[in-house]
Amino acid sequence: MKSFAIAALTSMFIFGSTATMASGNLESSLTFISAENVSNWMSCRDKNPSDTVKSATRVVNGKIPKIKCADVNKIVEDAQATSK
Repeated sequence: MKSFAIAALTSMFIFGSTATMASGNLESSLTFISAENVSNWMSCRDKNPSDTVKSATRVVNGKIPKIKCADVNKIVEDAQATSK
């Protein structure tokens, strides 16, 4: 009985919580930001907008492309502005 109660509470949390859902779903007011953009944004936080960083998730023709920090910052700032 104890394990059943734990399983029921766990399933209520998993299926009813917006914390487990990806941003941008029907229950969340957050604008979707891809994991690639979040990862690149975290790499660019301490850099100037004119700097570039290597992509943490993308490979093009066997090479890791360089991403402009200004582009990534704009994507994240636009998403944050629409979420407010």
